Amino acid sequence: MKLLDLTPYFHKKSGGIKSFILKKTEYLPRYDVQHVVVIPGRERKKYTHGYTVFYEVPSFHIPFSGGYRFFSGLKEIKEIIQEEKPDVVELGGTYTIAPFFADKDYLLSIFYHSDAQKELGFIPSTKYMKERFFNLLIDKCISKADLVLSPSEKYSQALKEKISKVYTCPLGVDTKVFNPNKRDENSFRRKFNIQEETILLYVGRLTVEKRIDMLISAFEHLDKKLYHLLIVGSGPLKFYVKAKSKMLKNITYIDYIASQEELSYIYANCHIFVSASKYETFGLAFLEAQSSGLPVVAFDLNLETQIL
Repeated sequence: MKLLDLTPYFHKKSGGIKSFILKKTEYLPRYDVQHVVVIPGRERKKYTHGYTVFYEVPSFHIPFSGGYRFFSGLKEIKEIIQEEKPDVVELGGTYTIAPFFADKDYLLSIFYHSDAQKELGFIPSTKYMKERFFNLLIDKCISKADLVLSPSEKYSQALKEKISKVYTCPLGVDTKVFNPNKRDENSFRRKFNIQEETILLYVGRLTVEKRIDMLISAFEHLDKKLYHLLIVGSGPLKFYVKAKSKMLKNITYIDYIASQEELSYIYANCHIFVSASKYETFGLAFLEAQSSGLPVVAFDLNLETQIL
């Protein structure tokens, strides 16, 4: 069997979808599944990562996205599919290109990594038009897949109201990597020069939808002598976070960390994970934090209503 993953959400500093695909590169060979990944790049490239074959195809930079790119065209991708002859093509977090890859020669799968309905809420338009856009996305794009995978039962149920062929596929973390046993608080405090008693942690993309500004604003109401906020990640609001960390001595900013071992050390030596996001289809960082022994302070997303 051969699986081809196709996603634009994979670059040097990208997050959950990249982690998901990299875990596949470790997992799939154990079950004799050949793995191919197609992602955006500056120019056409082909290389291997473990047993997985990677293709980078020409793409254009998306302004103010924190490094993301999108495919300049679909012709080269179709040529790769014809050459590789996969049994399954899976679109990761991208839905609009689904009609162009519906094909009787393979099964087309969509992994619903991002909540399209809530993301449409950022479009400057009326509620009616946003609802129309979402229904068109479902009818003309997502419904073209042979199956849709959702990371949570909540989104599976929401999608099943509009389409069939939806299956829940929960994500997870490696508890051998993310666990409390890496706690060494004294050396951690010395390394980052943290004096305050309680260390709060945020790990993730620094974007508008993650509401980093609200997180920092709320943090500023806490006692500066008792609380320290550690922010790890990259994205369009990186410079805003860096500026705040220079203004406030009890905020520390750490750029994107690729190493899970290094990241798990940070998780294990903080006290509380915090998030102001209302737009999580799963919340992989939440699970990493809990696996590392941290309580999570965040919005109850099950109680959130749609924002269209």
